[in-house]
Amino acid sequence: MFRFDDDMIVTPLLTHRIGHDAPTLHLRRHQDDGMFDRFASHVEELWTRGTPVWEGEADGQA
Repeated sequence: MFRFDDDMIVTPLLTHRIGHDAPTLHLRRHQDDGMFDRFASHVEELWTRGTPVWEGEADGQA
């Protein structure tokens, strides 16, 4: 997903498809709670649940 103010480019994952076989959508925000806001809130939720991965460390030990 790439987001630029009220424009967004997303590639939704489809079952049994790999990246180059999935569609790319260009979304523009035109209203509250539309497709744009749904994708944005989903990505925000995933971002807040993520945890850092530190290169070279296993199980949090250096």
